[in-house]
Amino acid sequence: MASSDEIGLLDLLAKRGSRLGGNTGQMLLRFVGWDGFVTSKDVVACLRDAGLDIAEEVKSKGDLAKVQAQFNAWSEETGLPYTYLSRICALSIGEDRSE
Repeated sequence: MASSDEIGLLDLLAKRGSRLGGNTGQMLLRFVGWDGFVTSKDVVACLRDAGLDIAEEVKSKGDLAKVQAQFNAWSEETGLPYTYLSRICALSIGEDRSE
């Protein structure tokens, strides 16, 4: 499976794995080195700020498909890995808690 179909892999993990649905599956994939996105609160806020019409919590297959399509487009446009794009998105919005 390619990073361009992360939602397909997440669906497979949710069906065949115990407690691997939602963000748990995304975090497992990140931990094992998969080049993919994580739909954290800040990433979702970034996507919504970029104009993507998704819920505040991405759970539906329709919203996941929109997120996947946006990351596919960004990856195609920039040549950057999905993990980089996800982290850039997460760090580009929200409260600055560095102080």
